[in-house]
Amino acid sequence: MAARVLIAFAILTFAGQLTVAQKELTALPEVKGYKLHCIESSRITESSAKKLSAGESIKDPDQATKCFVQCFFQKLRLMDETGVVLKDKLEVFLTKLMDADKAKDYVSQCDLRRTNPCDAAYAVYDCYLGKKAKLF
Repeated sequence: MAARVLIAFAILTFAGQLTVAQKELTALPEVKGYKLHCIESSRITESSAKKLSAGESIKDPDQATKCFVQCFFQKLRLMDETGVVLKDKLEVFLTKLMDADKAKDYVSQCDLRRTNPCDAAYAVYDCYLGKKAKLF
């Protein structure tokens, strides 16, 4: 799934169809750099990274996998460092992948909280995955 988001982001960015939200994202370092940074900082296994990129569900994900998701969401400014989803930014981001009403509905349904930011991020990711949404 990560590859799908990267491809969608790259297409939208380089096609010249930039909205205000996309300009904010493109002002950040390359998304590819985010992925590499998050792989290094989370110490996610290659197997788990491949599953996330393919949009596969991971039964009983380890903490490194959860923290990779949290890192990536935080780098995209879709979640803060405490694991709170930045709903407005996520909704804008999702409208690049689906219609606005569906994006708003998903943001509402997948606003999940956990005490640990990594657990929260993975719960949100898993919620979107369950809805067949292409978040990564």
